[in-house]
This record gives sequence, structure tokens and C-alpha cells, in this order.
Amino acid sequence: MNPDERPAIEGPSGGGRVPPPDGAGAGGSDGPGSGKSGRADEPALDFDFVDFEELDAEFANRAGTRPGSARRSNFIYAPGGNINTGSVHGDQRVENGAAGAAPVGGEQVEAQDGPISTVEVMAARTGFAEPDCFPEALRTLGTRLLFLAGEPGTGRRTTALNLLVESSGNSMALRALDSDSDLSSWQPTHAEARGYLVHGLSPTVRLGPASIAKLRQRLEDAKAFMVVMLPDNADRLRGVARDLEHSPVRYTPPLPRAVFDARLEAVVSHRGRRQALLDRLAEDLDDLLAPELVPAQVAELVDEVSRTGDDGPDPADLGQRLSFLAETEVPDLLKELREDPDALAFLLVTSVLEGLDHRIVREETDRLLALADGRLDAVVRVGADREGEQRRVVRHEDPQPNPRFVFRRSLDELLATIRAECSPSERREISGYAYTVEPVRFKRHRQAETVLRYVWRQYAEVSGLLTEWIDKVPGTERDLAEPMGRVVGLATTWSGGRRALSHIHDLARSDRAQSRSTAAYALGIAAQDPMLAGEVKHRLGRWSISGGWRLRSTVADACGRDFGASRPELALSLLRGCYRGEEEDEDTVAGAVRWSLVSLFAGGNQSVVFRQLMEWAGKPGRDAELAHMAFPGLLWDLSWFRQQLSPEGEFVEPVIAFIRRSLNDERLFADTSNMLIGWCHEAIWDEPLRVAVETLLIALSWEMRPGELGLFVEIDSSDNLDLVGRVIARRTLEAWRRGEPQPYRSAPAFGGSDDRRS
Repeated sequence: MNPDERPAIEGPSGGGRVPPPDGAGAGGSDGPGSGKSGRADEPALDFDFVDFEELDAEFANRAGTRPGSARRSNFIYAPGGNINTGSVHGDQRVENGAAGAAPVGGEQVEAQDGPISTVEVMAARTGFAEPDCFPEALRTLGTRLLFLAGEPGTGRRTTALNLLVESSGNSMALRALDSDSDLSSWQPTHAEARGYLVHGLSPTVRLGPASIAKLRQRLEDAKAFMVVMLPDNADRLRGVARDLEHSPVRYTPPLPRAVFDARLEAVVSHRGRRQALLDRLAEDLDDLLAPELVPAQVAELVDEVSRTGDDGPDPADLGQRLSFLAETEVPDLLKELREDPDALAFLLVTSVLEGLDHRIVREETDRLLALADGRLDAVVRVGADREGEQRRVVRHEDPQPNPRFVFRRSLDELLATIRAECSPSERREISGYAYTVEPVRFKRHRQAETVLRYVWRQYAEVSGLLTEWIDKVPGTERDLAEPMGRVVGLATTWSGGRRALSHIHDLARSDRAQSRSTAAYALGIAAQDPMLAGEVKHRLGRWSISGGWRLRSTVADACGRDFGASRPELALSLLRGCYRGEEEDEDTVAGAVRWSLVSLFAGGNQSVVFRQLMEWAGKPGRDAELAHMAFPGLLWDLSWFRQQLSPEGEFVEPVIAFIRRSLNDERLFADTSNMLIGWCHEAIWDEPLRVAVETLLIALSWEMRPGELGLFVEIDSSDNLDLVGRVIARRTLEAWRRGEPQPYRSAPAFGGSDDRRS
């Protein structure tokens, strides 16, 4: 999602919407509390109203809910209850966890450097089939250190996580280290961590037997274990074995049938239904479970099987969707389309924008064709003029295709040509309104990536054409930045070489907001490659310190997306380096920094982010300024603050101090008070939140400055007679007007007797 089109950050009350802060591609709009208006071509930010009817779509995905799922149109109050509001089929499961532990909607971001989420660990444990090397690897890890060699994408990381959990006594306190970590001098820095997953060895780091012995001792002292993942490269492994006097364990994925059985049992726990599905597939299962399938592809098959109804899946349809067949089909498909420029353009655009509405795909196809200017035509048409060719004479008897003919190719014809389909209408929501789309998707899974990888590696001119098309996407098409950024990021691994990131750098320093957003997405994708992670981190670190506002806005935007989500601690350091205040062009960077802090907070890193804000707030100058400016954006996360304002809360006093400070800042008062009043509305139906809100208001009443006074006046003047906190606000104001001690000053922060309910 482009920062220009980030959905409103919304909380739990009624009113208008708070537009989120613009980031790298913002063009000048500010975040909450900035008090600045946007530029002439951007909508001005209005913080006078807050719409708490729905959660922000992107943050809701990160926090484990679907966009729109927090709407109160069908509200049921049942503390501790489990309610089904629709038809139910098969087994059910309920999980309770702390804030931030909920499953994340959409695709899970894997930790690359920082804490590995409990969600990811549990996902790796679910339906895990042990490979043949598992017992040997477990024994080797008993020495505290294991080098695990295998091909990426074959389940190697899943196996490594299971090894760490098994070795550490089922501990979920695991951390990831990037491939550029220097293990010769590395020290465990988190006492609670019991396992470390390292994404490869840096070629610049030389480890010897002495370094390995010291590393094992440090792990022994920390009561932790470490798995270092290595590529399955014979020369590299021989070098490791020679230098370390330590033979890596070779990982090969388990047999597809073993993975299928384990995964199916985890996904479909009801034995009768599972057996019915197996019976339905009995004659075709061996053909579907081809020997070359890796665990991720088997999981894909299981997911397709489990989504079917009582009659079970159609084996023929399953075969049409398995992704491993795309590798052999794509070259033949391109041969079929060589002399069909319309279909070639449609194939390339669909590969980049798969899942978007067919109207957008058609529009971008036309734009690519126009930009190509004949570069997708296998044969020069009669009368064409090309460099180095003699112009041919046009004969009137030779019919010429008219590129402007409005009935040239139908949608169904183009879809059939590239083996895609238009899915049924889907309802989507953004910024308070709903719309329908008919997404274009290939019939075969992962065909889009296979097409792009093939043409990028085999046809050098195609990469140039696609890069030019991506760089010139209209600024109004803000939802194209993510899919296009994904392609640009993947292309760094397809092209390789010392200039693999050069095209991302060009986008990152662009004057166009759309290009910078595309670069932010691309950096997150590129950093997933262990060979490129070090270079990406090096560039972002350098840009955050010495780059201009364009480069720093790109860095800040990247920190709020996959790159930052997989490296939250590094992202916080980069964000502080990017922030230089809010004057002139710096307001674009500041907006991106604040948005990324909220995004990291919403992604399950609440404690990490809040501790960093506490540290910044204790420093003078821009550190404290950034901490206080960013804080109001965090208040939408009701569940975390409700937990903190309880007797078990870890940060109860700092949270109250931050809120008090925000209320007494003229720039932040409106955002903060609107959020808190939203809490008061939501607490009518939420008893734990009611206790938290009343605890907060009582604490605020102990020191009545203009900010607290303004909040209590707004609560007291509300038309909602049931609003939580009205009694506290009214009595506090009455005491303040009479110059008497506050009625709640002697009340304990938690529990105890007070008269706030009388």
C-alpha cells in the first residue's frame, strides 16, 4: 500500500477519520499531531474528528484481524464466551494470548534479525513432518551449535525452528540473526532468548576452531542453542568443514506424502472428514504428490484440499493449480504468445498485478503496450519504420490491424490465452467505504513469479521495459506500489551482480512519491535474500545518516513494512537516524517515521517500540520530540493499553506519563483527547476496558493542568449519558472549580475503595 493511500488510523468510537501520516511517498502531509497541512496536491489533514467505527485495514492485518472486522454493526457482549454467528463446519479452536500474539492476517513476515514471534514458531510446529536428518541434527545441536545445509524454500527454516524448540525444552523465546552477523565476536544480548537462528555465514567473516569453541561457550553460558543455515553448495560446505573442523548436517526435505499426511492431520483434525478427503483423492494422490514437491508446495495442496466442501476436491482441478508445474509450462506459453503483443503485455502485467481488479490490469496493459512502442511485436508491420531497416511500401490491398480498434480483444479471450481467470466479485473496504473488484489470477499457483523470473533472466530487454513501466506508473495508482515493489525486489535476486540494487536506488531517490514507495517495498523483498541482506542494511544505514530527504523518507517507509517488521530493533535505530524535525521537506520524512513506528507497534512489537520511546523521551532535543510526537498514533491499540492499565501492566506509570504529556501539548491535544474519548465510548461494552479507563482518569485527576482539564470538560459535556468516566470527570471538575482537593487523590491506583461508581 502506498503511503499516500494508507487507510485512516481509526479507533473505537464515532466521528470522522484521522488520516494516517504520509511516509516516503507522501509529498508533504504530516502525521497525527503535526498541526501541518499537506501540500497543494495532497489532502490536508484534519484532526478535529476521529472515526472509531473500524480499524485501519493495514494495521488490522498486522494485528491479526481482517479489515472491517472490528465494526460494531453486529456486536455481541459476552465476556469469556465463544460465539458462532454463522454456519459452522468441522472442528474449532480457541487460543488466548497476550497482545500482539494473535495470528497476523495476510502473509506472515519472517523474522530476519530480532525476536521470532510466537505465531511463526507455532506455525512451524503445526503439521511438521520430520526430515530424515532430524535425529542427527538434534544430537549435533546438543553441543549448542548446528550448521544446517540445505536449499532455501525447501522447509529448512521450519526444520531449524523445530530443532531449536526441541533442544530448548519447548521454549518459544527464539531470535533471528542476519547473515552479516559476525559470529566470531557475537555475544548473546537477550537473557531470555533460548535459541538463535542465523541466516547464513557472511563471506567476509572467517571462523576457526577457536572461534567456534568460544561461541559454544557463550551459548552454554546463556543456556541457549544456535542453528546456522547454509546453502547446499558443495564448495562452500567443504570450506566450512575445513575451516571449522565441523561437518554441517545436510538437510533434504521429507517425502511429499509424509508432509501431506502431517499437514492434513493438523489442518483437518476431524478423522472422519480427513478420511473422506483421502478416499476422494485415493486414485490421484500419488500423481499429485510428485517427488519434486517441496513442503511449501505440499502445504499448498493441503490448503486447496481442506477448502473444499463435503464432496471433496476435484482432482483434475487440483492438478491445474499446483505451482510446481509452472516451471515447465512457462517457456511453452511464451513461445505460443511470441507473435501476440496484446497477450504478451497482458501476461506481463498480470504477472506483476495478479489479484488486482481486471479493469486496472487492462489499463496497465494498454500503458505497457504504448510504452513498449513496438518492442513487444515479433514482426515489424508493413509500413513500420525501424532503425537500420528500409521503410516498406504500404499497399492498400494489405489489411493492417488497427491498434485503436475498441473491439480488438475481449477480456475472456485474453484470460484464456495466458491461462488465467477472473475471480468472482470480492468486497473490499478502505478509508470508510466499500467497493467491489473482480481480481485477475492465474489458474496455476505461483505462475506470476515463474513468468517474471523466466523473462527477467532469459530476455534482458524485457527487464528494461518492465523497469521503465514500473518507474512511470501514474501517481494516482497508489495501490500498485506494493505489487510492483515486490517485483523490483525479487528482480535483485534474479539479476544478481554487484549492481543488483542499483535500480532500487534510482527509485529511492526519485522526486516521485510513487517510485519511492515502490523502492520501500522492494528493499524489504531484497533483504529476504541472505546474500543481499547485508548490502540492503548497509545502504539503508548510510541513507538514514547522510542521505537527502528523499532517500531518508524511503528508508523510513521501508522500516514500517516487511524490512522493519522482520528487523524491528534495527528499524527503530534507522527511524531515529532519519528524523530531522519537520521543517520544509523534512515533514515528509517525519510523517513516514511516525507511520512506521505505529506500524511496528501494530505488528506485535509493542514492548520493543514503547521501550524505545521511553528511552528517546528521556533525552533532550529531537529524540524526545520524536517520542512525544509518535505516541498518540499508538493509542488506537486498545488491547495493549488496556493490558498496561491493569494491575499486571508493565508500563502503567510511563503510559500515564506519556498521555499526560500529550494532553498538555497543544499540537497533540486533539489527537490524544479524541482517542481517549473513543476509549470511554468503547468501555461502555467492555468491562476490562472500563476498569482501565477509570484507572487512567483517576490518575489524571491528581494533577489538573490545561490538558487534563480540557479532557475532563469534553467528557463531562458529552451527550452520551452512559459514557464511561462522566462521573469521574464531573466530580473532578466540581472540586477543581471550588478549589478543593481532588476527590480521587487518595484512591489507590488499582483496587481499594473509592466512590467513583456511586
